[in-house]
Order: sequence, then C-alpha cells, then structure tokens
Amino acid sequence: MRRPERIQEMRADAADPGLIRIRVGAAWLGPIRRPMAATLRLEEGRAWTATLAARVQAEIDAVACRTDALRRLGRRDLTRALLEARLAARWGQQIAERTVSELASAGWLDDRAFAERRAGQLQTRAPMAPELLQARLEHEGVPERHARRAAEAAHDPQALHRQVLAWKREGRPGDWMARRLGRQGFDADTIAAALHRARVPCDLDS
Repeated sequence: MRRPERIQEMRADAADPGLIRIRVGAAWLGPIRRPMAATLRLEEGRAWTATLAARVQAEIDAVACRTDALRRLGRRDLTRALLEARLAARWGQQIAERTVSELASAGWLDDRAFAERRAGQLQTRAPMAPELLQARLEHEGVPERHARRAAEAAHDPQALHRQVLAWKREGRPGDWMARRLGRQGFDADTIAAALHRARVPCDLDS
C-alpha cells in the first residue's frame, strides 16, 4: 500500500510573513494566511489527505482572489457589486463574496464614498441631470439609496448656466446646445430655461 504524502516543510512567504507556504513532496503550495494554517492545524509531518488538500487549495484561492481584488482596486475605483462580479468570473461566487465582504469590513470598499466621488467626476465633465446621474451610478453598481443621495448632493443649479455660457463663448449654436443637454438627461423645459437665461436663441420645436 502506498504511504500517504506528508507535509515536509512550512515556511513564511518571502514577500509577506503573514502568509505561509507548504512543501508536500517536492511541490511548494500556497501561500495561505498564517491564522488559517493554524486553524487547519498544519504542521510538518502531518498526513496530506485529499480532504486537507481541498481545504488548503480553497485557502490558496482565497489569498489569490484577495490579491487580485487589491490589484484591481489599485487600478481604479470600484463598487462592491462590480468588484464581486469581476472576481466571481475568475474565482467563483463564494470566494468572491467572501473576499468583497472582508475588504469592505477592512475599509477598502465603501459604496457611499464611491458614489460621492464618482458623481463629482461625472459632473465635472459636463452638467448632468440628477436622474441620469443616479442611473449612471446605479449602472456602476452603486445601491439605489447611495446613488440617489450622491446625485442630489452633486447637483449644482448654477453649473448648467455656466456650461451654457461657456458654449456660447465658443460660438456653439443653440440647437447644438439643446441636443447636448438632452443627452445629459435634461428635459425640454429645463433646456429652454437655461438657453433663455443665457440669451441663446434656439427653436426647440424645429
């Protein structure tokens, strides 16, 4: 009968002492988090069973998923929903949910703060109607309550007037402004009032 393999050696990860690597036979496995190694009672000489191998692999994937998540967050701001969806596509739903929950608890993810930052960014590019801004935020995974509050807080009634005046100085015609503002979610009455205030002629019925 073939003797079961055993854990030959355990060593701290060179890049992070909070992580452990395990040698089984000639293969190095890991890393996994040090507390989880203690929870699994990993030690040199312990028999390497199929059940233990599966549990260790799940923890290896969890560490890799967290590393992937932090790398993504380092590249760009993400909501919990967007990050979870992207992680799930690679690592599976269960690990993705666990990773996102842990990151949120540690302060790496905050949908309300994301909504406030993102609303400001979108409004800086060009004035946007609150309803459209809310829809954009929800499309990026912001919960409805945070999206609504951020859109309302970012709304600046004077921003629309300033934008119309800037376009007027550029020599943009009124019908061009009306189409552009329509794409930004403003209704016809709001557009007409903004153009009238800036003394920009435009026939919105044409």
